[in-house]
Amino acid sequence: MSSEVRQYVIEDASKKSEIFSAQLLKLPIKKKNLKSKTTNLDKFTYWKLYDKTNIHEDGDQLRAVTGICLVLGVFSVIGLYSSLLN
Repeated sequence: MSSEVRQYVIEDASKKSEIFSAQLLKLPIKKKNLKSKTTNLDKFTYWKLYDKTNIHEDGDQLRAVTGICLVLGVFSVIGLYSSLLN
């Protein structure tokens, strides 16, 4: 084996030993429950589609559900109409 090839083999072996000398990270096991300080969201035990008592409620979820129901209703009416034409 020539000296150049031997040098490359030695360098490659040293790089591999650096890869396997990694340290293990210790992550915290305890799970912290974050409490809301600015709003009173922690006292709610159930979810509402539209809650007027929440100051951050803008009604977007209610509009989304209404839109989906409207689209499904229109598709149903169009489907019934097209099936009656045949």
